[in-house]
Amino acid sequence: MTDQILDLLSSLGLTGLFAGVYLEALGLPFPGSVLVALTGFLCRQGEFNIFVAWLVSLTAYILGSVTAFMLGHFVGEPFLNKWGRYLQLTPERFAKAQELLNKSAPGFIIGGRFIPTVGNLTPYIAGISGIPLIKFLFYDVIHAVIWLTAFLVGGAILGHNWSRIIDIPGVKYFWVLGVVLVGAYLLKHYLPNMQRNRI
Repeated sequence: MTDQILDLLSSLGLTGLFAGVYLEALGLPFPGSVLVALTGFLCRQGEFNIFVAWLVSLTAYILGSVTAFMLGHFVGEPFLNKWGRYLQLTPERFAKAQELLNKSAPGFIIGGRFIPTVGNLTPYIAGISGIPLIKFLFYDVIHAVIWLTAFLVGGAILGHNWSRIIDIPGVKYFWVLGVVLVGAYLLKHYLPNMQRNRI
């Protein structure tokens, strides 16, 4: 799989990166984390500028998230009932995602994006819930910055060893766990202070 993604990036360049991250943000089953990490590897090889790659990735992620949010907002549950199978959606997963959003919007949007299958549904559920787009984007951009920076820089640091390491079972979830723990810590310690300052 890593060889195919490297071929894609080599032939399509940043356009391929943009398309892949957009699909990832849209919630379609796509190895976005691997794509971003391998882009970091290519940045280290001098193929791309890492700051330009980061900006392209962030732009694609935001556009994909907004597209999914708008589909959820304007089309709603009928859309998910019809096309949900492409997002690996089941009624049980849909109900679980709604429950998580009702408990904590920041936790659901920032942390939920890291959870397999739930992350695919996050922007759609947020759109259906009726929360403001600006509020959704605020939390979604926080997630995107953490995710993109971790995998892009990680790919650049690990260099040529990345293709071997990423294929080890459980490595992706180790990264996810680390990022989720950092995100949970930041939410627990800084979000309450931000909300108090607004009052």
